[in-house]
Amino acid sequence: MTKNLSSSSTSLRSPQLWFVILIIAVGWSRYLPLSYPELFNFTPVLALFFISGALLKGIWSWLGPITAVFVSDLLLNPSYGANLFETFTLVSIIAYLIIFALGKSVRKSPRILPLFTGAIASALLFHGLTCGFAWLVNPAYAKTVAGFWQAQFLGEPGYAPAYLFLRNSLISTLLFSAAFSWLFIKIGEKKESTKGVLKTSNI
Repeated sequence: MTKNLSSSSTSLRSPQLWFVILIIAVGWSRYLPLSYPELFNFTPVLALFFISGALLKGIWSWLGPITAVFVSDLLLNPSYGANLFETFTLVSIIAYLIIFALGKSVRKSPRILPLFTGAIASALLFHGLTCGFAWLVNPAYAKTVAGFWQAQFLGEPGYAPAYLFLRNSLISTLLFSAAFSWLFIKIGEKKESTKGVLKTSNI
């Protein structure tokens, strides 16, 4: 398993295909809550940044996910009544880049356990940063320890509890991290088998 994941880190040679996958995945995750509000934060975005950092090299490993997020925001933010450039968007981008760096940190040990724990850490980190920022700027939260924990787990009164967003984020990040890792493994195996056929035909 380790060998397959290691070889897959350099196996993706079509950045255009990866970019299309990113756009579809991010756009789908942003559109989903419009029809199913209970699935808010059920998204592949965190897994995309984490797995890109862990298994991809080169400029597309970070430029692809960021561009996909901006394109999806540009197309879908009007549906949410939000502007493209908001302070919260900047905080989210910072969180994404930290998650990408977290993926980089497990690159030298691309095994199941580090990827599993990294996916969980990614969801917790994003939730903690974004809800912490909401606690700072939202007057609905008291600027106390109790208010901070309210922002993290209960959320603003009148809205869905924050712990539901955390639950969806944890489940989706684990699910999509596993799916993207599997995709990279299969791509790596196909590349290796193709190389083997070519070597055999040249003998």
